[in-house]
Amino acid sequence: MPSALELREQRKLAWERMKEINSEAERENRDFTPAEEGEWTDLDKSIGTLDERIQRADKLERTPRMDSQDVTEKRMEISKRIVEMSMNQHSAQRNPNIRASAEYSSAFFRYMQTGEVGLEREEQELLVAGRSNLTPTDIRALEAQLGPAAVRALGSQSMTAGGYLVPEELENKIEQAMSWFGGMREVAEIMTTADGGDLKLPTSNDTTNSGRRLAENTTLTQTDPVVALRTWRAYTYTSDLVLVPWQLLQDSIIDVESWLTNILAERIGRAQNTDFTVGTGIDQPWGLAQASVVGRTGAAGQTTTVIWDDLIFLEHAVNIAYRGGPGVRYMMHDQTVRDIRRLTDGEGRYLWQAGVAAGAPNTINGYQYTINNDVATMATSARSIIFGNLKKYIIRQVRGIAMVRLNERYADALQTGFFAYARADGGLLDAGTNPSQVYQNAAS
Repeated sequence: MPSALELREQRKLAWERMKEINSEAERENRDFTPAEEGEWTDLDKSIGTLDERIQRADKLERTPRMDSQDVTEKRMEISKRIVEMSMNQHSAQRNPNIRASAEYSSAFFRYMQTGEVGLEREEQELLVAGRSNLTPTDIRALEAQLGPAAVRALGSQSMTAGGYLVPEELENKIEQAMSWFGGMREVAEIMTTADGGDLKLPTSNDTTNSGRRLAENTTLTQTDPVVALRTWRAYTYTSDLVLVPWQLLQDSIIDVESWLTNILAERIGRAQNTDFTVGTGIDQPWGLAQASVVGRTGAAGQTTTVIWDDLIFLEHAVNIAYRGGPGVRYMMHDQTVRDIRRLTDGEGRYLWQAGVAAGAPNTINGYQYTINNDVATMATSARSIIFGNLKKYIIRQVRGIAMVRLNERYADALQTGFFAYARADGGLLDAGTNPSQVYQNAAS
């Protein structure tokens, strides 16, 4: 009976032949001949059959002559060793930035172009290492100590089911592009965690307490600060499915990396920014506009307008301790910026001022501002302007962005499916001191 490795080699050869048939037809700008159509169909069926045989072979090789208790114990041993090696600081120091390496990027884009079928053993180890925090040396050591099941235990989480983490260079491009689709990532504090467990951050409000003079022979007074915990979870966001023609993947002239980067950035960036701005906090992030208290409400009739006095009151509604830091700024919809640019102060000077020096930002009433079109436009009772230290808004993201490739599902249309997903949450780190507040238009 062929081994799983031998079956994979057969599947790889079948896949390479299918690509040759398609490339030849594309090169000659024609449809498949009857002979090619028949061979293509047979190869496609063969790959499906081989996939089933590989799964059976994997299962047999993974659990040779072991009863259910032995299998459970073996899996527990593998899991224990994976955790131990992931936590090994020496291992991390040997290869701290595996996803930043050129070798990882090369392996990742080979996976994008060919799927698992085209990956060499070393490339698979690199991609698994990028997801598991283990080095390729760690993975080979696991396989030597515990058998091939160890690598497959990791691979099952990072290949078919979970995809691979994108290279750091590509991830940086995606995150940079995502920041343009809204503005929340531009202003917030971003925390990256290794897993998706609940992240609890403490908040403390001691603003109402102060020290005191102590008379001679007087007992100290106990005054405890108000301490609480705010929890950040890990909600899953997906780019939805992107179908890529095989011709595009095979054509080296096309910059598939940049094309997919833009698609993924738009979709994930827009979805997250909306929740980070107006999310309710119930089974979704707690958006900045919802988490901020109302610092100023427009006077009767100001359902679609704001005046200079409103901005002055809104600014001073925020504690002075939050008005001097690097994160202090306005945030609003682009249409609201348009309206404010026509406002003047009591001396007839425009509140909106262009930055004069090179690199100097534009300002509103002396403060920088960020355009975020997920903030409501001015309307009845709308929370249309946010002001304060927006660095107090925390975006928690889990590791990197993972990409999954769907090989056979769309093969009959000569397409490959891709989708990316990321896990994140957002919320205002507020101990009751209200570091950011909003202007709310009048109700009538």
